[in-house]
Amino acid sequence: MNIRLLISACLSLSLSGLAIPLQAATPAMTELNLMTGREAGTYYQMGRDLKKLASQHQIDLAVIPSAGSLENIFKVYEYPSLQLGFSQFDSLSLVAMEAAVGEDEDSVELGKVANSLQLVLPLFYEEVHVIVKSPEIKQMADLNGKRVALGDVVSGAYGTAATLLELLEIKPAEERDLDAVTALAALHQGEIDALIHVVGAPARLFAGPADGANALHLIPIPVSEKLAKNELLQTFYRTATIPAATYSWQEPAISTVAVGAVLFTSDKGPDEERCRAIGRFARMVYDNLNELGRTGHPKWKNIAIDREALLKAPHLSPCVAQAFK
Repeated sequence: MNIRLLISACLSLSLSGLAIPLQAATPAMTELNLMTGREAGTYYQMGRDLKKLASQHQIDLAVIPSAGSLENIFKVYEYPSLQLGFSQFDSLSLVAMEAAVGEDEDSVELGKVANSLQLVLPLFYEEVHVIVKSPEIKQMADLNGKRVALGDVVSGAYGTAATLLELLEIKPAEERDLDAVTALAALHQGEIDALIHVVGAPARLFAGPADGANALHLIPIPVSEKLAKNELLQTFYRTATIPAATYSWQEPAISTVAVGAVLFTSDKGPDEERCRAIGRFARMVYDNLNELGRTGHPKWKNIAIDREALLKAPHLSPCVAQAFK
């Protein structure tokens, strides 16, 4: 994985202006802003569910699309007006690990980012989708020598895809940093042979109809006995299954791996109003998980938060801890 490329891209993001105008709350409402993901992705859809719920609890939530986890981490760190973000757990840990092993200016800045990150709520697991069209590509080993899209370089999916290829000792002929929408179009046009995307199933982006002989198909990610003992795999990922017929073009259940997703914030110092708003928001989500499961994205049904375990979680926001006591 080109870690330096990731760092350079993300640090440049943190220094660039935020192009999306933030909405202003009405006087009677609490204003919060949430960095999510691509509009076709699960993060954005779940953000829209939270916006609807928040409006019933006097919280004006702006749901802001982004390239994904790594962009969210750096933007929430850089901008005080961005209080919340979704992220893959391995992306958060990647920032911390790179800060710990480096000694240059980038590592110093990464250390500041890592030290500021705080957990708001653990959420669900996102499945790794490996999608191809050619019937000759049936297993991960078949990606050797192929053209593979790993995701936008500032997304969590890119880091996950690169990590898994390394763990599985897969060497594509070409690795492209394409977002999932662009990669799917490139796959249909024969410009790439496969795309790897991390998203909570079912993903709206892949919900199109089957296309006969040209239909897409998922290939499994094997976890051998040796790989299951790998410390990196044990730390960040778990085995998972994408159920049969999750997508119209997918018949069998597919074995894969999944990575945890979390809601996070960044410590901006002693701001009591901001702190109360974050804690209140976290408690609102916790208290209304059944409602979100009933009316929102199917992934809400997979979320169960243990209050006692949450209060003992490492790096938990003190604002959240106070709201749950």
